[in-house]
Amino acid sequence: MNNLQTPEVTPSAPSVLARPPVKRRIDPIDAPARPLGSKRSALIAKRAGISTSTAGRNAPPVAAGETSLASGDGAVTFLLRGINHGLLMERTQRQGTGMRLVQTMVFGDVKSFDHWCAHEPLRFEDGLLFSKLVREGHAALADQRRSQPVCIA
Repeated sequence: MNNLQTPEVTPSAPSVLARPPVKRRIDPIDAPARPLGSKRSALIAKRAGISTSTAGRNAPPVAAGETSLASGDGAVTFLLRGINHGLLMERTQRQGTGMRLVQTMVFGDVKSFDHWCAHEPLRFEDGLLFSKLVREGHAALADQRRSQPVCIA
Protein backbone atom coordinates (compact mmCIF):
# COMPACT_ATOMS: atom_id res chain seq x y z
CA MET A 1 0.00 0.00 0.00
CA ASN A 2 2.08 2.82 1.16
CA ASN A 3 5.59 3.21 0.03
CA LEU A 4 6.41 5.68 2.75
CA GLN A 5 8.87 4.53 5.24
CA THR A 6 8.68 5.67 8.80
CA PRO A 7 11.80 7.51 9.90
CA GLU A 8 13.89 5.93 12.51
CA VAL A 9 14.20 7.95 15.74
CA THR A 10 17.64 8.18 17.18
CA PRO A 11 18.25 9.35 20.70
CA SER A 12 19.24 13.04 20.87
CA ALA A 13 22.66 14.17 22.01
CA PRO A 14 22.88 15.43 25.59
CA SER A 15 22.62 19.24 25.80
CA VAL A 16 25.20 19.48 28.59
CA LEU A 17 28.38 17.62 28.20
CA ALA A 18 29.48 15.80 31.28
CA ARG A 19 32.78 17.22 32.50
CA PRO A 20 34.97 15.81 35.14
CA PRO A 21 34.65 17.73 38.43
CA VAL A 22 37.09 20.65 38.61
CA LYS A 23 38.49 22.08 41.83
CA ARG A 24 37.63 25.78 42.08
CA ARG A 25 40.62 28.07 41.86
CA ILE A 26 40.97 30.63 44.64
CA ASP A 27 40.95 34.18 43.43
CA PRO A 28 44.20 35.96 44.44
CA ILE A 29 42.21 38.61 46.31
CA ASP A 30 40.70 35.89 48.52
CA ALA A 31 44.02 34.20 49.22
CA PRO A 32 45.74 34.86 52.54
CA ALA A 33 48.34 37.61 52.50
CA ARG A 34 51.93 36.71 51.94
CA PRO A 35 54.19 37.21 54.94
CA LEU A 36 56.20 40.44 54.97
CA GLY A 37 59.91 40.37 54.44
CA SER A 38 62.24 41.16 57.32
CA LYS A 39 63.12 44.66 56.08
CA ARG A 40 59.51 45.67 55.50
CA SER A 41 58.30 44.36 58.86
CA ALA A 42 61.18 46.17 60.62
CA LEU A 43 60.24 49.42 58.85
CA ILE A 44 56.59 49.07 59.87
CA ALA A 45 57.59 48.35 63.47
CA LYS A 46 59.87 51.40 63.50
CA ARG A 47 57.13 53.66 62.14
CA ALA A 48 54.61 52.29 64.62
CA GLY A 49 57.04 52.95 67.46
CA ILE A 50 57.53 56.56 66.37
CA SER A 51 53.81 57.23 65.97
CA THR A 52 52.93 55.72 69.36
CA SER A 53 55.69 57.66 71.07
CA THR A 54 54.46 60.98 69.62
CA ALA A 55 50.78 60.18 70.15
CA GLY A 56 51.28 59.17 73.77
CA ARG A 57 53.50 62.10 74.55
CA ASN A 58 52.07 64.60 77.02
CA ALA A 59 52.19 68.29 76.31
CA PRO A 60 55.41 69.91 77.48
CA PRO A 61 55.15 71.53 80.90
CA VAL A 62 54.24 75.17 80.57
CA ALA A 63 55.14 78.00 82.90
CA ALA A 64 52.69 80.51 84.28
CA GLY A 65 51.41 82.81 81.57
CA GLU A 66 52.10 80.33 78.78
CA THR A 67 49.54 78.42 76.75
CA SER A 68 50.28 75.16 74.96
CA LEU A 69 48.05 73.88 72.17
CA ALA A 70 48.51 70.62 70.23
CA SER A 71 46.73 68.82 67.42
CA GLY A 72 45.06 65.49 68.11
CA ASP A 73 47.93 63.43 66.67
CA GLY A 74 50.64 65.67 68.15
CA ALA A 75 52.02 66.62 64.73
CA VAL A 76 51.62 70.37 65.34
CA THR A 77 52.03 72.19 68.68
CA PHE A 78 51.88 75.87 69.56
CA LEU A 79 53.32 77.59 72.61
CA LEU A 80 51.96 81.09 73.25
CA ARG A 81 53.58 83.49 75.71
CA GLY A 82 52.89 87.15 76.38
CA ILE A 83 56.09 89.22 76.39
CA ASN A 84 56.92 92.94 76.73
CA HIS A 85 56.81 93.42 72.96
CA GLY A 86 53.55 91.56 72.34
CA LEU A 87 53.02 87.85 71.75
CA LEU A 88 55.70 85.20 71.32
CA MET A 89 54.49 82.12 69.46
CA GLU A 90 56.48 78.95 68.90
CA ARG A 91 55.10 76.57 66.27
CA THR A 92 56.53 73.03 66.19
CA GLN A 93 55.68 70.65 63.37
CA ARG A 94 56.78 67.01 63.75
CA GLN A 95 57.35 64.69 60.81
CA GLY A 96 56.80 60.92 60.90
CA THR A 97 60.50 60.14 60.69
CA GLY A 98 61.56 62.11 63.76
CA MET A 99 62.38 65.41 62.04
CA ARG A 100 60.69 68.57 63.23
CA LEU A 101 60.39 72.17 62.15
CA VAL A 102 60.34 74.87 64.84
CA GLN A 103 59.29 78.43 64.01
CA THR A 104 59.35 81.27 66.53
CA MET A 105 57.45 84.47 65.81
CA VAL A 106 56.80 87.69 67.71
CA PHE A 107 53.63 89.66 67.04
CA GLY A 108 53.54 93.24 68.25
CA ASP A 109 49.82 93.83 67.77
CA VAL A 110 46.54 92.12 66.94
CA LYS A 111 46.67 93.27 63.31
CA SER A 112 49.95 91.45 62.56
CA PHE A 113 48.71 88.34 64.40
CA ASP A 114 45.47 88.34 62.38
CA HIS A 115 47.44 88.78 59.14
CA TRP A 116 49.54 85.71 59.98
CA CYS A 117 46.39 83.74 60.90
CA ALA A 118 44.82 84.59 57.54
CA HIS A 119 47.70 82.84 55.76
CA GLU A 120 48.28 79.89 58.09
CA PRO A 121 47.43 76.57 56.30
CA LEU A 122 46.37 74.98 59.60
CA ARG A 123 42.99 76.74 59.30
CA PHE A 124 42.06 74.18 56.62
CA GLU A 125 43.71 71.12 58.19
CA ASP A 126 42.51 71.42 61.82
CA GLY A 127 39.84 74.07 62.24
CA LEU A 128 39.28 73.40 65.94
CA LEU A 129 42.95 73.86 66.82
CA PHE A 130 43.11 76.95 64.63
CA SER A 131 40.13 78.56 66.37
CA LYS A 132 41.69 77.84 69.79
CA LEU A 133 44.95 79.39 68.57
CA VAL A 134 43.23 82.57 67.41
CA ARG A 135 41.22 82.85 70.63
CA GLU A 136 44.24 82.28 72.90
CA GLY A 137 46.41 84.63 70.83
CA HIS A 138 43.88 87.45 71.07
CA ALA A 139 43.50 86.83 74.80
CA ALA A 140 47.28 86.93 75.35
CA LEU A 141 47.61 90.15 73.35
CA ALA A 142 44.72 91.72 75.28
CA ASP A 143 46.29 90.71 78.62
CA GLN A 144 49.61 92.15 77.48
CA ARG A 145 48.01 95.50 76.58
CA ARG A 146 46.30 95.69 79.99
CA SER A 147 49.48 94.90 81.88
CA GLN A 148 51.63 97.53 80.12
CA PRO A 149 51.99 100.81 82.00
CA VAL A 150 50.45 103.83 80.34
CA CYS A 151 52.72 106.86 79.95
CA ILE A 152 50.94 110.19 79.91
CA ALA A 153 53.17 113.08 78.94
